[in-house]
Amino acid sequence: MKMFHRIIATFALTAIALTAIPSVSQAANTVIWPARASYHDWDPAATYSEETYVLGNIYETLTFYKDGKVEPRLATSWEKADNGKTWTFQLRKGVKFHDGAEMNAEAVKNSIMWTKSEGRGASFLWAGLDNIETPSSHTIVFKLKYPVALDLVASGQYGSYIISPGSTAKGHDWMQEGQGAGTGPYKWVSIEKGVQIVLDKFDDYWGGWEAGQIDRLIVKTVAEGSTRVQMVKSGEGDFAVIPPDQIEAVGSASGVSVSMGESWRNSMYLFNFKKAPTDNLKFRQALTHLFDYDSVIKDIMYGVGSLPVGPLPKTMWGHGAYDMPKYDLEKARQLLKESGVPVNDWKVTVQYIPSVASYANSMELFQATAAEVGVEVELLPNEWGVMWGKAKKLETATNITSMTWWPAYATPSDWLYSQWRSEKKALFNLSFYSNAALDEAIDAATAAEGVSLDEAAMKYVAAQDILMKDAPAIFFADAKRYYAHSDKLKGMDKQFNPAYETLFIYELRK
Repeated sequence: MKMFHRIIATFALTAIALTAIPSVSQAANTVIWPARASYHDWDPAATYSEETYVLGNIYETLTFYKDGKVEPRLATSWEKADNGKTWTFQLRKGVKFHDGAEMNAEAVKNSIMWTKSEGRGASFLWAGLDNIETPSSHTIVFKLKYPVALDLVASGQYGSYIISPGSTAKGHDWMQEGQGAGTGPYKWVSIEKGVQIVLDKFDDYWGGWEAGQIDRLIVKTVAEGSTRVQMVKSGEGDFAVIPPDQIEAVGSASGVSVSMGESWRNSMYLFNFKKAPTDNLKFRQALTHLFDYDSVIKDIMYGVGSLPVGPLPKTMWGHGAYDMPKYDLEKARQLLKESGVPVNDWKVTVQYIPSVASYANSMELFQATAAEVGVEVELLPNEWGVMWGKAKKLETATNITSMTWWPAYATPSDWLYSQWRSEKKALFNLSFYSNAALDEAIDAATAAEGVSLDEAAMKYVAAQDILMKDAPAIFFADAKRYYAHSDKLKGMDKQFNPAYETLFIYELRK
């Protein structure tokens, strides 16, 4: 999933929004979250981007991934049989959806089958599902076409949310308007697209409530980083992601702290294998040595990232470790010469999202260093939706495309399958990369997940060994997650489970 950015708010709009709804902000224990993005996919079966930051508070999954293991959530226990092709889950009793319906086996079956049939977002996670049986009100049996690590899939932050039957009956368009019932601790109150979202606590939440927990969440669209900084420092906002260059100053301000932790996000620039001159291996390798990795981590990302060891974050199970390219102009010159590409064709185009500082600033630096060896880099900044649309079509795609990735669920296949497995029509394989040996290796590793994660991990490393020989991208950062927040808000330091982009409001106290 994936770096979707739809930023439309301005400082003036933010100021209006802050004063337009006094009745909303009067609820006890309200927190205000100035958020950079303006979301748009509110159907939990369709979303495949940053909406999960919020939706993970409204909807829940059968299982939950934490500290390297799968834990109960809406399911209390589970077991696999038939070598990973049959999974039986026992469901938690006494759980209600926000619309009052009971969460039971039939409701779970309805939700998953509806998600699969809609074919949106991460519905492909259920491709191996053959049928679902409900032998009792709180027992559900999944029959699969081939072995699947269904306990991992069922914990995913995309494609695995359990939605009430009443919501699926009203359908995709209805839920896209910011409506729908889950079982989570918070429920929809209102949404003003591009302005704000309001959630209230669900009094009948199965997890219960205690003093100090948050009653209301208000998410405000605040595109300007400096405005988010001032809102947190002034107390108008309780927490926010701020520009990296402001972390030190904000963290030292009175009454404000910055909490930071690991993530499964990693940032890269994908090479186009079908467009000259990046269709040439030596030329791609040369470009990897024109990127000043250390300067980007230190002077552009201000330490909110670390140098990668491969195509997957080093905190993800099954990652490979490689001798990664280093900034080396002489090495780049040598590879450019060896590439055989005529000097007059040493020109590349790059699409990236200008509102993300790590992209914009690193590309300007890359443009300057490339010029030192005679490579011309044309920068084509674009909003994500436009950029993605162009990148999926070879005739409008650039040589290089920015990408920050995080997984739908805890698996290396999310990177490998989505970004580099052969596709007849590009979706996220924006490199137009196709390698039968890699396809076979990815499929073997994914199939092994349902039988043995240890075996799957070895197979995933083997797949990465194949990929890395082809220099598929400039891998420049394993990113960290961080929030600036009021010292009055407790629990922010516990918000860094790398398996989820959601900021879990239920865990906070004020």
